[in-house]
Amino acid sequence: MALVTGAAGGIGLASAHALAADGCRIVLADVDRDGLERGKSELIAAGATVETVVMDVADEASVDAAFTAAEAALGPVAILVLCAGIMGGGPGISTDLADISPEQWDRVNAVNSRGTFLCMRAFLRRRRETPVDDGRIITLSSAAGQLGGYRGDPAYVASKAAILGLTKIAARQCADQGITVNCIAAGPVRTGMFERAMDPDAVPGLEARIPLGRVGTAEDVAGAVRYLAGDAARWITGATIDVNGGYRMQ
Repeated sequence: MALVTGAAGGIGLASAHALAADGCRIVLADVDRDGLERGKSELIAAGATVETVVMDVADEASVDAAFTAAEAALGPVAILVLCAGIMGGGPGISTDLADISPEQWDRVNAVNSRGTFLCMRAFLRRRRETPVDDGRIITLSSAAGQLGGYRGDPAYVASKAAILGLTKIAARQCADQGITVNCIAAGPVRTGMFERAMDPDAVPGLEARIPLGRVGTAEDVAGAVRYLAGDAARWITGATIDVNGGYRMQ
């Protein structure tokens, strides 16, 4: 069974569709109840076995309760895809490091880095008690966390950089359980979060800096999730896959 956070839309829902196409049973997790129900309806229409759990990834009790409900419904989580994330910028909110409030910093990091940690921990504690074959953890970082973010807000950049390091230590510590842990660093992807953060007039200039000439889609990232969750990736762990149209090359 695969549990996907941030699954009410965007990369999370696209990843759920990709995994369901390979026969995975799916649990969609998000704070957005209405979005979860819409996503569930889509997946059922596509023939998937799917349940939903309301989960606030930043809240320890909510994470634990959601994992318990998910496993009661569909059995042990074997694939964990961590797509929940937010940005701290927006109208009237500074993205200048000198002006960011501690509250703004904490809110973004609570969801992005703390949320990734809490979900990983809940998964690993349960897998100690009930092992699974070929377990997978797939985290979502960003080219902003790799590059320092040319225009991104510092709280978001720092939270996504933290995920890169957390992925590596988790991969080392999970290896003896047969669990792989890998990260996807996404470039600019046209999701609801992108649309809220990006000035439409700036999109053509952004696309001009992407060698493949376009902003990505949620499905572009979901393809990498599908690969990392599958048998073909069973000897890959601690890796970061760049899905960015060539926006960042190393």
